[in-house]
Amino acid sequence: MNRKLIFSLLFFTLVINARGQLSQGGSPLEINHLKSVVVNDEVELIVPVEKVAAERPADLSGNQLKPFRFAHAIPVSLNPMNSGNWYEMQGFRVWQLRITSPGAKSLNVIFDRFHLPDGARLFLYSADKSDVIGAFTSTNNKASGKLATAPVAGDRLVIQYEEPVHAQFFGDLSVKSINHDYIGLKAVGNERRPLGESGSCNVNVNCDFTSAYKLASNSVCRVLVSGTDLCTGTLLNNARQDGTPYVYTAAHCIEDNTEASESVFLFNYESPYCGNIDGEVNNTLSGSLLRAESDSLDFSLVELTVSPPQIYRPYYLGWSNHTDIPDSTVCVHHPLGDIKKIAIDDDRPFIRTYSSDYLRNGFFMVANWERGTTEGGSSGAPLIDQNMRMVGSLTGGAATCEQPYNDYFARFSMAWDYYPDSGRQLKAWLDPLESKIGFLDGYAPFTGKDLCGPFTNFTDEDTHENLRIADGDQFKGYWGGSNAYGFSAFAEQFRFNSECELSGISLGVAMVDFDSRAANSKVAVEVYDGGERPGNLLYAQEYYLRDLEQGVMNYLSFHEPVKTSGEFFVAYSIDQFRATDSLAVFLAKRIVDPKNSFFIKDDNVWYPYPDKSGTAEGSSILMEVMVCGLDSADLDPNPKQATLAAKAYPNPLQAGQRLYVKFEEPVQPTEVGVYDMLGRMVKVSYTQPGERWMYFDFTGERSGIYHIRVVGESPARNYQLRVLYVGDI
Repeated sequence: MNRKLIFSLLFFTLVINARGQLSQGGSPLEINHLKSVVVNDEVELIVPVEKVAAERPADLSGNQLKPFRFAHAIPVSLNPMNSGNWYEMQGFRVWQLRITSPGAKSLNVIFDRFHLPDGARLFLYSADKSDVIGAFTSTNNKASGKLATAPVAGDRLVIQYEEPVHAQFFGDLSVKSINHDYIGLKAVGNERRPLGESGSCNVNVNCDFTSAYKLASNSVCRVLVSGTDLCTGTLLNNARQDGTPYVYTAAHCIEDNTEASESVFLFNYESPYCGNIDGEVNNTLSGSLLRAESDSLDFSLVELTVSPPQIYRPYYLGWSNHTDIPDSTVCVHHPLGDIKKIAIDDDRPFIRTYSSDYLRNGFFMVANWERGTTEGGSSGAPLIDQNMRMVGSLTGGAATCEQPYNDYFARFSMAWDYYPDSGRQLKAWLDPLESKIGFLDGYAPFTGKDLCGPFTNFTDEDTHENLRIADGDQFKGYWGGSNAYGFSAFAEQFRFNSECELSGISLGVAMVDFDSRAANSKVAVEVYDGGERPGNLLYAQEYYLRDLEQGVMNYLSFHEPVKTSGEFFVAYSIDQFRATDSLAVFLAKRIVDPKNSFFIKDDNVWYPYPDKSGTAEGSSILMEVMVCGLDSADLDPNPKQATLAAKAYPNPLQAGQRLYVKFEEPVQPTEVGVYDMLGRMVKVSYTQPGERWMYFDFTGERSGIYHIRVVGESPARNYQLRVLYVGDI
């Protein structure tokens, strides 16, 4: 299994739009131009080429700070009184402002005045409406009177404000900045977020071998500062453990209250597995308050104006203010604003001075990353020790994929109380009880029956592809979508050991195409019970084809939780498509293990993929299900091993527990090896008290993923098992 449910928290008790707290969903009204009163048709903003050239990041190597600038800020003063058009329709007064900034990959907006009456709605969308954010409503009103937005793709932006004619007061809106994206944080069509992958050495947080850090990684978010810069931040726990939404980042990212109020925080921007696919960008929160900051210690602590809701699966990371040097560390970050990555150092960092601009010996230096690196955009990212506690935050350094050496992290212990002023220390905010604690573990606000998480059948060995159907030299469509053979639906098989509920799915859409003049086609998502093939229909819900984006994971929330026995299928149906509609979903190009979980419906009969493809290869849909109600003991952490003749439990296991390996038939081992995630053999003691049993003792080993290899002589068999040792938790 790629993602371990016990390390991820998620629960949907209500149907909440995937755009979350920043925007409330819905669609903007269609304007009746016959009723317009023209004030000003369109605002065109020209960014000189030389300014873009001057701001574009140069070579990011060298010993330097690691924020990432992607946009040029264009100061403006635009409001309903001096620009745009007014309309009246359907009981609303509608203000529409069209903005063009030629050459922009995307545009984002900062409102320095934002105060809406109840019932009013604000949308931002691209000229062709392929990218819409909103609605922003009175729930987005803040004490600061500001609102910063996420980017909208393309160089033409429409701002549309809809106010009920009988509103309690006139809304107050004013745009202070339009930010011109010259890098491509988000873009139109097939170039959607063409910023693409960061350095090829970077490691996704959802690889199998990094799953020990999954819960900690849920605390990390991407920070868009004042519409132009990207950094990384961390949601931190405090001694009250009350979920106060403190986010920790670098002072050179957020240095004052203006930048804090104009920042947008994006959670869960990640691939669902070890391969690279663009993640959802809708789990955003806008605005924060600066609580503490120090230039000489390079830290900034802000408090979000809204706490992350359950659907963001927040985790408040623990920390240590001890001066001890950790045994090993990882860094979870967003390099170049990319999907969440993890860098791993197996060794102890060194205490060093970064430069004369900062306090002497105020930094941990990671001399060499064994896996991954950091890049621009990683600034502020947490340095996490072997106990899953934050001990530092990234300032800068020379590390690159080619030379992953010498990164500097501001020491958390120095930021704790080096300065007595509460506005320049962490202690006053993270230990308001004055408990004098030296460390604090993380806090998961949703536990017990609310313990849920995402799960996919994809593994580290898989790659996702848009698998095409070929008949000789003729193209016949896609195995995971539209085709010439009449395959009408496609299903993914899931098997758990106990009853559970589904709250929604994420689907990796490879291609979507429809006639925009008649964009009401829908795709149906269905849940079936069953063991070997889909059985009885348990649930069905339709989604507009126009709302799906290609090349990215698309989250589809269910109106209500779906109860299952633990063995079920999730399908999507295209049997209502028009001839001009097309859809394809990514499938696993599986070359290591032929195990299949992908099924195709043909003439109302379900077939395993190999039966239709005529190959021995198995496949899987790039689908993530949101599963609730599973007890961790019921979870098989690696479905690939369901076909093996050995099982390991408890898995995960903690310090003090023995790992039991049970074989289905007697084994006389000729070789036993235990390997860490870097492929190095470790000396784990083991015994074989019975011909079908082995015990392994991981005492003293580091937390992480381990691979066990047992070669049997009689019968001749090679057993491969993957286990997770979480150590002290």
